[in-house]
Amino acid sequence: MVKIIVFDLDGTLYDSHKHIDNDTIHKIIELEQKGIVVGIVTGRFYEELGEVIKKLKLREYKGFVASSNGLEIHDFLDGETKSFTRLSKDEVREIAKEAKKHHLISYVWQNGGYTMFDVSVMNIVKKIFSLVPLNSHYIKSLQKTKFEKDVVLNNSFYDKVCFVGFQIKKFKKQYPEYRFYDVGKLGTELCKRDVGKLEAIRYICQKKHVSISSVMAFGDNGNDVDLLASCGYGVAMKNGSAQAKKVAKYISDYTNNESGVLQFMNSFFE
Repeated sequence: MVKIIVFDLDGTLYDSHKHIDNDTIHKIIELEQKGIVVGIVTGRFYEELGEVIKKLKLREYKGFVASSNGLEIHDFLDGETKSFTRLSKDEVREIAKEAKKHHLISYVWQNGGYTMFDVSVMNIVKKIFSLVPLNSHYIKSLQKTKFEKDVVLNNSFYDKVCFVGFQIKKFKKQYPEYRFYDVGKLGTELCKRDVGKLEAIRYICQKKHVSISSVMAFGDNGNDVDLLASCGYGVAMKNGSAQAKKVAKYISDYTNNESGVLQFMNSFFE
């Protein structure tokens, strides 16, 4: 019996325009009204989740969110916040410098937006994009990104460091003490070893005294793999990665642009 349902956002609950259709929203709220606990488990930062928390009424129905690949959990049942281990400023600085040797672009979240290092040429690209209408999530993100010639860090601790480039595999081999979550073929995210979506959901299950076998999870990418493999009802999207589909117990017949989450829930719960 499903007692908890958790959703990844990008590539899963969100379509390619970062929207959730109204029918999907209504279905999720209907399940909340039946007593199922709903959570968002995403690589996004907590500051980015206000809109989806409001749309899905997670506060009203005592759901939860686990942001930054599960690093920080906000449980709306009791208002408790649980955090796993963050990266120190010194760690981030040294790792970013090493990434540069591998011709990787590194970036972090600070001051309410992304800061990208060692890409001064991107300032030119930013100016070009400033002339383009804001009709894309990616263009909006780029316009808000700050570009630095050097590694400029303003925080004491960081949730994760993101990298993009062609030498990801070689770079990852140097850091077995960290956990990496791949994003497509050219991107990856580095976190501390105890950070993961599965670890976050295990914590929620322990707190709510339910078995992880009663959890249904929807996902599509590398940071979803462990959770999809371990929960009772792991659902990979049709557009999901081969790795996600391999471990999932179910695969949706539809993509995130075809309301794949809604289609699966309608079929499963009816």
